[in-house]
Amino acid sequence: MKKNTLEEPVHPFTFLQKKFFLSSTTSELEFLPQMPESQITLFLNQAFTKKKKIILQINQLKNQSSLTEVTGFIRYTPFKKPQIVLENTLLHMTYLIHPSDIRHIRLP
Repeated sequence: MKKNTLEEPVHPFTFLQKKFFLSSTTSELEFLPQMPESQITLFLNQAFTKKKKIILQINQLKNQSSLTEVTGFIRYTPFKKPQIVLENTLLHMTYLIHPSDIRHIRLP
């Protein structure tokens, strides 16, 4: 049986890092192919109507050098604006995403 001593520092939130926080650096993420607009629209509609959790891979922006993936559920977009509201209840984050910025959609 392993002893916990002062020589072995134990971070109090180590279990959270293993369970909840995922790294989203470019070196660890795979560049997935750009999906056609019609397929993106179909997948977004299905995820919304079936209340499925999805992972969106976002295209690189001009001022950003890393690839980004966000996970969550699609919520209602007020005022019929051309943006997607993606809500991650686990991290308490809400993302506003323009459909043209989406590179790839998949299920977790």
